Amino acid sequence: MIDDADSLTVRDLLEIGVLGDACLLAGERGVGTEVADVRLAADMTAVEACSAGDLVILTGHQPYLVELALRRAYSADVRAVVLVRPPTGAYQPPSAATVSFANRLGVPLLQTTADDPLLVADSLRTAVRRPEVTAARLLNAVTARLGRSKPDPRSVITILSGELHVTCAVISADGTAIEGVSPPGLPPDLLTGSVAVTVEMTGGFAVAVPVETDRTGHVHLWLVSHARGRNKRWAETVMQISQVASWALGNWVAAERLETERRARSRGSLLSELLASGDDVPPQLVQQAVLAGWRLDGWHTGVYAMPNAPTPNLFDTASTERLRVELSRRGLHGQLVEGAEGWSFWITNDAEPPQSQHRELTAKIAQVLGSCALVAGIGRPHPGAAGVGRTLAEAREAAAMTGSAKVVHVDELGVRRLLSMAAETPALVEQATRLLEPLTGVEDGQLLRTLAIYLDEESVTSSAAVRLKVHRNTVAQRINRAEQLLGVSLLNPDERLAVHLACRAVRASDE
Repeated sequence: MIDDADSLTVRDLLEIGVLGDACLLAGERGVGTEVADVRLAADMTAVEACSAGDLVILTGHQPYLVELALRRAYSADVRAVVLVRPPTGAYQPPSAATVSFANRLGVPLLQTTADDPLLVADSLRTAVRRPEVTAARLLNAVTARLGRSKPDPRSVITILSGELHVTCAVISADGTAIEGVSPPGLPPDLLTGSVAVTVEMTGGFAVAVPVETDRTGHVHLWLVSHARGRNKRWAETVMQISQVASWALGNWVAAERLETERRARSRGSLLSELLASGDDVPPQLVQQAVLAGWRLDGWHTGVYAMPNAPTPNLFDTASTERLRVELSRRGLHGQLVEGAEGWSFWITNDAEPPQSQHRELTAKIAQVLGSCALVAGIGRPHPGAAGVGRTLAEAREAAAMTGSAKVVHVDELGVRRLLSMAAETPALVEQATRLLEPLTGVEDGQLLRTLAIYLDEESVTSSAAVRLKVHRNTVAQRINRAEQLLGVSLLNPDERLAVHLACRAVRASDE
């Protein structure tokens, strides 16, 4: 668990980076002891003056001085001995016997590289005595670097990693690492909340800070930092600095969103790329979708609305906005994307919605469409970024097969869906063309069109008449003539099914 103690241990000093590139040469058994103060020692007298709780920085590297410091540490409860190696010049590393001696005593023996031992002592003493000053210095350093650079995900990760010695990643709510590497073993429920949180992990802790939140409070983007150590003060410092970095990232998100709009990148084009990705959505596309304000995690239910007949001037900004308003009035808040032939819309639930949802959604979409010249299909719920494509593909299929209905769920297609799949086979298309050849061109194609619509409407003359906008007697007359020309009886189930399949196949091939 994260340690509530105010004092830093030798391990903490190593892990939070105040010792630079320091390494532990020996005495691992004692790294959990707390450090009360830091002293410089250049000779035997200074070493003898060290007391319990001290961390000793030796400015001399003579073997006898190192061994004396280790003995003093053992007898007087000195916490650790640090050797400062200059970047250039002569340096005598501790011998194997000295390392073995430190291991036997259980006294941590550390080595770091620096030009001036005084600077090492100052940094360590500040961290031990005034941790709030160390936190403030780090915050100033991070803020200054953020101010000098464009705070995009890559630069923010570089700055935090360099100043805090942590591993960082910018992660979307569905767990995709947009930049950086997601910490291994990250709890799956960490990204389901809406506030910054610190959690214990193997060898340290993770801090997750929201970067971008929508109006419902759902977080689309997180900044996650994985740090070593378990000191509470250090965890709080990482949290505070990560929050500052997240604000900078939030500004970047807003700027990128504006830039995306200025580049006039079509949302329809973005959706097409997402659908074309299938089950393997690349991180770059996830990033673009997040910047567009799309939620990709959770369970998505797609709706596809399209005209049931050619309608001029239907696809314009005003029509899209009207549709958006009508959806919102029914409590349907999701993504609406205008395409070349219709509108794609999807809503997202945190968990898999119940089966009853599709009936409620069907009723609401029917209310939205009202008496306008649109029909719609609804897909099944599917999870994740790839689920958007799956549910919209099903919705589009259902919209193309609504028949006399205004809104159809893909699970309600039943036989119509089976007929459509069968009608796409090449052999059936060829046979269908032969069967329906006697009707080709008769009455400018009205006879064949009437037959197809009549069969789609389950042989209900009045329903077919409404769709064709003619009197039902006209429909009945055309059907009688079609039966005579084809030499079939639509009262026979087998012959009716064969003719229906033929009409579907011919229509599919023409499209």
